[in-house]
Formats: sequence, C-alpha cells, structure tokens
Amino acid sequence: MIQFAQIIFILSVLVILHEFGHYITAKMFKMRVEKFYLFMDAGFALVKKKIGETEWGIGWLPLGGYVKISGMIDESMDTEQMQSEPQPWEFRSKPAWQRLIVMLGGIIVNILLAWLIYTVMYASVGQKYISSEILQQNGLAFGEVGEKVGFKNGDKIISVDGKLQPKFNWLIVDVLLSNEVVVERDGKQVKLHLTDEQIGEILGSEGKNFVKPRFEISEGITIDSISSKSTFKVGDQIKGIKEQKFIYFDQIKDYLKANKNKSVDFVITRNAKDTVISVPVNKEGSIGIGETVFPNMRTRLLDVYVQEVESGSNAEKAGLQNKDGIVGVQGQKIKTLNEFTDYLKLNKNKDIILQVVRDGVAMDVVTKVNEKGKLGIMFNALDKKQYQVINHLSISEAIPAAINESWQMLVYNVKQFKLILKPKTGAYKQIKSPIGIARQLPETWDWEFVWNFTALFSIGLAFMNLLPIPGLDGGHALFTLVEMITGKKLSDKAAGYVQTAGMVILLTLMAFTFGKDIYQWIMDVLAKK
Repeated sequence: MIQFAQIIFILSVLVILHEFGHYITAKMFKMRVEKFYLFMDAGFALVKKKIGETEWGIGWLPLGGYVKISGMIDESMDTEQMQSEPQPWEFRSKPAWQRLIVMLGGIIVNILLAWLIYTVMYASVGQKYISSEILQQNGLAFGEVGEKVGFKNGDKIISVDGKLQPKFNWLIVDVLLSNEVVVERDGKQVKLHLTDEQIGEILGSEGKNFVKPRFEISEGITIDSISSKSTFKVGDQIKGIKEQKFIYFDQIKDYLKANKNKSVDFVITRNAKDTVISVPVNKEGSIGIGETVFPNMRTRLLDVYVQEVESGSNAEKAGLQNKDGIVGVQGQKIKTLNEFTDYLKLNKNKDIILQVVRDGVAMDVVTKVNEKGKLGIMFNALDKKQYQVINHLSISEAIPAAINESWQMLVYNVKQFKLILKPKTGAYKQIKSPIGIARQLPETWDWEFVWNFTALFSIGLAFMNLLPIPGLDGGHALFTLVEMITGKKLSDKAAGYVQTAGMVILLTLMAFTFGKDIYQWIMDVLAKK
C-alpha cells in the first residue's frame, strides 16, 4: 500500500501544479476557467465545490487532471459552447501568442518544479550519485545476456559515444542508447557496437541489471536465496573453490560454466564454521543460488539498515523498526553484516542488547535471538553508499547544478523516446502505467527518494506533454504555432475532430499499458501462492 500511496502523492503534486500552470496563465490573460480537477470526473466527482466562476474538484479516475477553459476544446470534449458567438473571456477570442503561453503553462511549471526540487535537495542533503569511476574500479560483472552481446567480466566502460557519464545509473542508460561503447579489457581498448536486436535482448531480460559491480570474495560471499535442490543453505558464505584461486565472484561463475555436469568442491562458512562441500553443477552451469548474493567485505553494518521486521518476531516484540540502524551488540563494535549474523548464530536463545540509531538518536534495544540464530529482521540488500559521491552545494552552486540536471533529464527523455520508436529494441514493451511504476517504488516511505522521483517524473511529464500529439499540450501548441506562422486558424469543427482522434489514441495507449501492468500484477500474485 505504501507504494501506491507514494505514486498517488507524486501524481497529485504533479497534476495539480501542471494544471495550475494552465490556470494561472489563463487567468493572467483574463480567460474564464470553468473547472479545475485533480483526476478525471468521468460521470461523477468525489469532491467538488464552486468558488467564484471555477468549480474545483477531485475525480474518481486517477488519470491526470484538467482545467476547463471557456472557449477551448479540451479533455472534456465539450463542443457545445463552440456553437455560440465567441466571448471576450474565452480562449478562442485571445491572440495566438496568449493561447500558446496558456498551452505551455503546465509544461513550464513542471520544469520549474524539477529545478526547484533539485535546488533544494542539492542545498540540503547534497547532490548524490553512484560514481562510475568508483563502482567499476575493479571492472564490471555482466549477466548472461551482457556477455552474449559482447561484454566480458572485468571490462571497464571507458566512454559511450565519446563521453564518460560520471553517474553510473545514467551510464547504463547511455550504453542502451549508444552507437559506440569503448571498454578497457586486459589493458586494451575494445569498441562495441550494440544492434537494436541486442539492446532489445537486454531490455527484455535483465534490463539495467545486466551489469553489476565486480564483487571480491576475499571476505566471503553470503547466499541470500537458493533453489529447492541446492546443496547450499541460506546464510552460507562462499569463501572460494578448493585448490582454485579466484579474486572475484564472477570468476567463480565462469569456472562453473566451464565445468557443467560436474561436481565442484566449495569452501564455505556455515554456522560460523569453515567447511568444504561438494556441489553439483547442472547443465546450465548453475549451482542453485540466486542473484541476490552479496559480499560481506563491502557490506559494513553502518551501511545497511533494517528494511523489514517480521510480524510476530522477537525483533517486533522488542520494538525494532524499519530504518533502524544497528551499530553494535552488547557494547561491541560490529564492523560487518557478516560479523553480526555470526554473532547471532553463536548466541541462539539468548537475550542481547543492540545499539541502535533511530532518526539520529542512539538507543539500546533488548531482544532475544531465536533457536535459528535470527531476530526476525531483514536488512536492505547491498547498500551502494560505498560507491556514492555526495557533493554538498551552496544555494548559489545548487541553482545552476539543478538547471543542468533538469536539462539533462529532458535530454534523456528525448533519447529514450527515440529508443521506443525503434521496434527491434522492443523498448515500447517497457512502457509502464502508474500501476507498473508504483510496483517498482520502495516499500518504505523515504522523503528524499519521493522528492527526487517527483523531480524526475516532472521532467518526464513535461516531455510527454511537449509531444505534438492531438490531445496533449504539444498538439495544441503545434496548431497554434502553425496559425501564428500561416495566419490561418484551424476551424472549430476540425479542431474537434483532431481532439477526438487524439483522445482515442491516448486512451488506447493507456488501456494497453494499464492492462499489461494489471495482468503482470495478477500473474505475480498467483505465482506467489
């Protein structure tokens, strides 16, 4: 529910401010605004109240919102008033340049909102991003599809189309939008050119997760999930393969691929004791462990927090909460998550005192370790703080940085739209409705994430509305620009037909994306039963 609460909040903020952009510019030019609605009121409204000449309300259908300006054919599809003589307060009576500003008002507010959010965030919590340089200092590890399209474990991405994006999240997007990727491999530079089909294969399987940081195994790799037939157990720590020397976990995976249908002796730590187990490798080169393994060495206890407290667990009874940070046990400083889990296994059925930090306040929490050596909590997975760069900016520095970030986000929207228009990439299949987006949001409320996502989404909304599609602001703006250039105005009858066609197209696309995401949601729910 928190995921859907977040998307409703974000959509509400964006829709209200977008429509306010149309409202305030219309009022500036003395146009009459008949309605201002958050969400669509098809058939009926949840709430409505008329103040002055404007009816303010909230619709029941969370598909955007609208302002109804007198003398304008818009989402309401009300063409009746167009049959009467134009009135001075109507949209159609105003000069083209004023109508153009009203049409672009929502887009302008969306861009200004993103700029404002980025400015405030950069000046308060800092400009944060995952550093491409730090994350790939040991090279990168690629999934099966990544290797198939030409990458190799250990590659470092040197440049994409002649440039290196310092932010890793956007570097991966650059790769998927690229003409040429240059990687460093064994001290040499290698050029890769991904085809539309290869990009489609990545998007259709692993997406942005086709590449990950390269994990060292010197301190062990903890297994977080296994298949039913696996020889391993959840919590086992892989230290290596007997009589083999490997530095990185991806080297072990490559070794397994070279030893399909054989047994391999793994050196592991189980229940705080080192042991050797013989593990069968199947015909795919798999040993039945999930992709959620994480390196103990890089997972400092200070870098993770409680993400979930199991209902009825000892942790819940003790009062542990989501977002709690555990910094010590019994007054001892525990450095890594590995050390913490080992401590619990050695203190089964005992009461312990945890040193916890909650909202910046240190406290002690007394809890009991169960017979399995657990408390009933889950930590957030591998935290990326080790790769994170935080630039603390003054207001004077934050303003231009925020403008640049807003512009870059707009550029990325253009690039991604070009990718969608290439059928061979299958990128159009990745378009998501608010339901699909909500399911990807975190399950805990994080204001920093919410505002950053709002800024990102605001730029996306601005770009979408700029598209010259009938029914969108960009479509209205295009016809107004043509009128300003040619001096010829589209007739009200033709404008009605164009608006109708545009709404049919948009509603069809919305039905497709909502239907796809609802179907996937149902399938995921059934799969868990």
